[in-house]
Amino acid sequence: MYRWVDHTAELELEIEAPSEEAVFGEALAALGELLGERAGENGRPAAYELKVSAPDRPTLLAEWLAELAYLAEAEGFVPRGIERLRLVPTALEATIAGRRASPPHLIKAVTYHRLGMWQQGEAWRARVIFDV
Repeated sequence: MYRWVDHTAELELEIEAPSEEAVFGEALAALGELLGERAGENGRPAAYELKVSAPDRPTLLAEWLAELAYLAEAEGFVPRGIERLRLVPTALEATIAGRRASPPHLIKAVTYHRLGMWQQGEAWRARVIFDV
């Protein structure tokens, strides 16, 4: 016997920004807000150097968010902003700032389902779905 059960354990993030770099900044800001609203305002300042690579921009965005989610889970890091960002075709290097707190264990994974990053007119758009 088997049955299909609807499960709504996903959270979709849509981004619109003026540049590719700004998409990554908006993604960090969105994740920081999501984690920070449940972590409280206290916490020691913290900064991390990140290097992420992927074969294309959408996958690079997913890997960026996966690394931020890992830091939240493993280090209790709540991101606040980007101090430095270097974006090349298949990699990203950044210095990010935030705080150590007690963010919720909310994100299980960044999925590739409906993942996208594209230019539309003057704006850049992206979509990422999280398994929560």
